[in-house]
Amino acid sequence: MRGRQFAVGAVLLGTIGIGILFWSEGPVGSSQQAARLLSYEELTGTTFLPPPKDLLRTPRVRELEVPHAPDATSIWGATGRDVRGHIWVGVSARSPGMSAYLFEYDPDADRWHDRGAVVDQLKTAGIYRVGEGQIKIHSKIIAAEDGLLYFASTDEEGESANGAVLPRWGGHLWRLHPDSLRWEHLSAVPEGLVAINGVGRYVYALGYWNHVLYQFDTSTQAIRRTVVGSVAGHVSRNFLVDARGHAYVPRVSTKPDGNVGAQLIEYDADLQPVAATPLDFYLGRGSVEANHGVVGLAYLSDGRLVFTTHVGQLYVIDPHGSGPAVVAPLGSFHPEGEAYAPSLFSLGGSSLIAGVVQRRNQFDWVVFELSTGIAAAYPLDTKGLEKVLLYGSISRDNLGRAYLVGWASNGAGGQRPLALQIGAAP
Repeated sequence: MRGRQFAVGAVLLGTIGIGILFWSEGPVGSSQQAARLLSYEELTGTTFLPPPKDLLRTPRVRELEVPHAPDATSIWGATGRDVRGHIWVGVSARSPGMSAYLFEYDPDADRWHDRGAVVDQLKTAGIYRVGEGQIKIHSKIIAAEDGLLYFASTDEEGESANGAVLPRWGGHLWRLHPDSLRWEHLSAVPEGLVAINGVGRYVYALGYWNHVLYQFDTSTQAIRRTVVGSVAGHVSRNFLVDARGHAYVPRVSTKPDGNVGAQLIEYDADLQPVAATPLDFYLGRGSVEANHGVVGLAYLSDGRLVFTTHVGQLYVIDPHGSGPAVVAPLGSFHPEGEAYAPSLFSLGGSSLIAGVVQRRNQFDWVVFELSTGIAAAYPLDTKGLEKVLLYGSISRDNLGRAYLVGWASNGAGGQRPLALQIGAAP
């Protein structure tokens, strides 16, 4: 173990007192519809199981064999969990005109299922344009209050790195009916859709360039948008939403002195800004275009949210009370300071966070105690794979195993999708 010693504090178990009524799939007004209350765990796609007994050591790692998809290159943090505890991933392609694929993993059966390609679904919906590609499902896959799964796809053809040109084919907002496995197209937008989030009624999607925030109301089916703002070429890979339906999105702008600064803008469910909190540990020393903004995020059982920025600073959002949420930095997630920390997992509910961190050419598994700010780091076993990149995830299954995704070398000069199960049995 490197860095500071880790002291385990008290772990608060249980879930926040929130429930959302949803209707299982069936014709509107039919007897097939059955009401059920979705728990906060189900709405946030996580689980608040007690921490593992072997918390203070390197976790066991198992590579999962991701099914083949044409032109596949990576899983760009596109993970999610349905109400059964199955893990969903979006596998992205590389070449213009190609398609991302959606897969479902059943942890109990240790089996993958192919749930379709984006371009095929565009054709089924009758909205495909000749030559159109949708090479990425970059967003999380989330369950809303209606019990359906929501995600976004996007293309990159023709886009400019400086933010001057949008991707040729833009992005699409989708939902999937878990029972029938039927895709439903909700909206086509000119921006690339990089992230999605929501806890309950409202589903939000973040588009680039200029951080355009879309809101889909699962109750009324209405779609609204607002422009949050960002400097040319910068896009945050994630944003956050609390149980009140408030969204938290970075606004990046050039200050009067010529320097670039960032604020976290809180929007209410009417898409009205209610607060702006400076993010002093957002950009770091690198270029603004190469900065990924908000990268890791996790939900706590008491309703608070935590997130990491590109430079590895951990923040907490406390939405309790009648006014705006309180946003505060908690220090560097890694005990040795600045590091890229794209995956966070809540352990036990409200006191411990774990996640993967990349420092130089090594990946560490970090455990962080929120009440003290004390952390420990352990080298993560990447199974001897070469040229590994691990990207964002928050997903855990019913046994508490976490899932890391990204890419690894395919042995032929390219990359292949990678999925690791953390905490697997020996």
